[in-house]
Amino acid sequence: MIKKLKTFRRLSASRKAMIFQAFGLSVYTWVLFTFFKRFAKFGETINASGTTHKRYGTKAADISFAINTVSRLVPWKNVCRHQAYQAKMLCNYYKIPCLIFIGFKKDTDQNKIQAHAWTVADEKIITGFCNPKEYIVQSIYRNKWQ
Repeated sequence: MIKKLKTFRRLSASRKAMIFQAFGLSVYTWVLFTFFKRFAKFGETINASGTTHKRYGTKAADISFAINTVSRLVPWKNVCRHQAYQAKMLCNYYKIPCLIFIGFKKDTDQNKIQAHAWTVADEKIITGFCNPKEYIVQSIYRNKWQ
């Protein structure tokens, strides 16, 4: 625990602030997806993925770092769809365009279909790290800055 606190102290002020934001959003999304699923909206559905040509520096990387750090530390369920929703909200706050992908693939070992959500911002996956080529994309959502 002391090692984690020392590591936290060495982070930049913006990363520390983003970790607290991601923690608050983690609580919010857990409550939202547990009790109020019908109010959870990812954004506008689009047909094809768009690309962004503007670079947003380290903000998208900081969002990814904060969400992944918080998801490892919280005791409640913080799965890929929760993380995608958190990324959408943080990207909206920092005015960074992002796309949220919902995809499915068949697990041949267990003969089940697996669903997964991942977020792309600044042309990189920031949550739900996976190989997108393994999934059949069902829906693509964009935030209001796309």
